[in-house]
Amino acid sequence: MEQYEWMVEYTPQTEWILKKGILVWLAEVFNALGSGLYLVSLYFNCLEGMFIGWLIIVVLKCGFHFAHLRQPLRFWRLAFNPRTSWLARGFIFLALFIGFGAMQLIFSYWLPGTAWEVAFKVVTAIMAVLVAAYTGFVMNYVNGIPFWNSALLPLLFVSFSVLSGLAVAIAIGLFGGNIDIMGAVAGIRLLLVINASFIVIYLWSATYMGPTGKRSVIEIVKRQIAPILWVGVILCGIIIPLAISISSYFVGEASVSLLITTISCVLIGVFSFNYCLLKGGMYGPLIPHSD
Repeated sequence: MEQYEWMVEYTPQTEWILKKGILVWLAEVFNALGSGLYLVSLYFNCLEGMFIGWLIIVVLKCGFHFAHLRQPLRFWRLAFNPRTSWLARGFIFLALFIGFGAMQLIFSYWLPGTAWEVAFKVVTAIMAVLVAAYTGFVMNYVNGIPFWNSALLPLLFVSFSVLSGLAVAIAIGLFGGNIDIMGAVAGIRLLLVINASFIVIYLWSATYMGPTGKRSVIEIVKRQIAPILWVGVILCGIIIPLAISISSYFVGEASVSLLITTISCVLIGVFSFNYCLLKGGMYGPLIPHSD
């Protein structure tokens, strides 16, 4: 019966979130985590964090995307159409980040403080931002899904990327890495407020993207996806870590248990938010009708 309902009713996209498509969700979450961790570690000058962020991109982000491809041996063809395809541009950004990142790590380990190290840090940081943002551009250019047609989407991905990077950086700091833990907590506090504002603006603006965009918002806020939004994103991803970070601001420190809770909740929020974005994407019916 379902095949006869395709595009007759509002139709959720499944290619990037159900069955094998779940690998796309995982790839994009680890894409955000890896690029964000690299940028945060670069700010704190933590070589271990830079390497872990780079490794997450190489192994997990690329691994999950490679596993999702129907014909993985042809993936290199993505690079041939960068003028019109954000997938091609993303592939190029990713390849450049991996290459320049490898060179930067080599110079940072064996020749720290040289002009070459600084140059590769700058170039790799730019690539990391582009890697974090390109998923938003890819989704933004899917015209059939109005919920994704927002200029705010790339900025959201970058913001959540840095947020997840700060959370993992705290974990590295707990194990002795060169991370200013309270500085990272302060960054999380700021980004939680910014991200909460972005989410409200994004969902509100999506209701003006036609009836299909409005239906996506309803599904996320009130219907099937609502528990993931309210529990995963709002409660775990924003309210709990924000409360902990505010309390640490007045106390001047945070216990290890509270820091671990913050890390866990922020990562749950990032995973949940990416899931809501992908799961909430819907195609409109071919024959418009009123709800």
